Amino acid sequence: MMPACLGRSGSWLLGLVFVLHLQACGSRDDAGVLAADRLVHQGQWEEAALAYATLPESTGAWRTYGAWRSATIYRDALNDPVRAEEAFHRCADLYAEDDWGYSCQVELGDLRLDEFRPRQAIAAYRAALEMRPRGAYAEHCQLQSGRGYLALGEYAQSRVEWDELLKQFPNSPFRPTVALESARSYDLEGRHKEALDAFRLVQQEFPDHSVGPLAALGEAESLEQLGRLDLAVSVYEKLRDKHPNPAAIEIKLEALKERKLRRDRPMTEVVERGRLLPPDTTIDPH
Repeated sequence: MMPACLGRSGSWLLGLVFVLHLQACGSRDDAGVLAADRLVHQGQWEEAALAYATLPESTGAWRTYGAWRSATIYRDALNDPVRAEEAFHRCADLYAEDDWGYSCQVELGDLRLDEFRPRQAIAAYRAALEMRPRGAYAEHCQLQSGRGYLALGEYAQSRVEWDELLKQFPNSPFRPTVALESARSYDLEGRHKEALDAFRLVQQEFPDHSVGPLAALGEAESLEQLGRLDLAVSVYEKLRDKHPNPAAIEIKLEALKERKLRRDRPMTEVVERGRLLPPDTTIDPH
């Protein structure tokens, strides 16, 4: 099983790192490892988690893998985040110098972020970066730390994290994602002019990337916030065939057109107590 951090936002390179970690463990013919594997195949998850967690020292590098594997079973198969967190924490503490211990520290951050505990998630990512400042998951940790600050409403700090990511890893595969997230941070902060400029820049820099249509949606929404409804309609119309959810764009477009009609409709009637009156009617306040 690939680490959750890879499944959510990792690259093929990180997947390769995971495979190399497994290969470094050596032959999988140890009786204890095979027994734990069989329990997984039989769907005996509680027993499998315990078996992996208690592999003897004689299994060598597989023991550290077992600590990581046990934690992922608690998280994924048993849907038990409490025991998963305990297992990841124990794995990271016991095997801090090992690849699997490092992976456990990263997974700990992911688990906490998924549990909507951003401050604790950031602390876990910080610890992973201290373990290996330029480790295989360093970019992931920096990206997720920024998302943690975003969840906390600390928008400026989220951009600091992402700027640091790009400073340390200028060729990071996360560059398009970081650009989009930064633009969104301005939008969430209520700085719609900066958000508009940032969303447009994303489209210019990554015209063929999947972030393009998402940035175009952000551009249209920013234009709405700024009251530039005609331009917003134009962006939505161009986006209909490009966005991964065209039905949602159609709904937004129709709602915006209705808003435009209400804005542009001349005031020809006055409403009093449910009755429509001519515009020159004088209403007795008594």
